[in-house]
Amino acid sequence: MAAKTKYGKCFHSKDLNIRIPYYGGPSIVAHKGELDTDLSIGYHCIAKVMSFDEPHSHPFPELLCFIGGDAENINDFGAEIEFTIGGETHKITKPTVVSIPGDVEHCPIKITKVAKPIVFLEVSATRIWKPGGRNVKKKADAINKVDLIKKMTKTPAKKAAAKKASARKGSK
Repeated sequence: MAAKTKYGKCFHSKDLNIRIPYYGGPSIVAHKGELDTDLSIGYHCIAKVMSFDEPHSHPFPELLCFIGGDAENINDFGAEIEFTIGGETHKITKPTVVSIPGDVEHCPIKITKVAKPIVFLEVSATRIWKPGGRNVKKKADAINKVDLIKKMTKTPAKKAAAKKASARKGSK
C-alpha cells in the first residue's frame, strides 16, 4: 500500500501478486475484499492446455476476458477455447470478453490449444468471490450487495422469525 495519504489506500500491489501452480505463471488476485470495492479480479497468464470443469453460477455478473499475451499486439491470439454458458458451447479463437449475467450457469471452459501465452482476466461484480461448484455460497453471499438488498427488503414478520431462529442457535 502507498504512503498514508488521502488516497494512498487506493493503491494495491504486493499482497495481490500470487503464484497459483495450476496456471503456471504469476497471477494478480483480489477475491477477498482487498480492493475495498464491490468488484473482484483475477489476472492469470495461461501457457498450457487446461480446463475449468465445474459448472456453476453465482448471483453476480462476471466478465471473463481472454486476451493475447503479447503486450504489443493483444490481438495475436494463439489459443482455442471451448466455453459453455447456459448449456451452449461456443468456440473462442480470438480475443474475447464473455459477459455472464448473474445466476447463469457456466463452465466447463476448456482451453484446448495454446500456441502462445494468453491472458485470462476475470472481473466479478462482487466484493468476495469464491469458486463455483463448492459449498461456499453462504460465506460469499453474506457480503454481496445482492444479498444485502434481500436482507433490507425482508418483511417485519420475516425479520422477527430470523431473529428468533438466531437466538435459538445462540442458546444451544
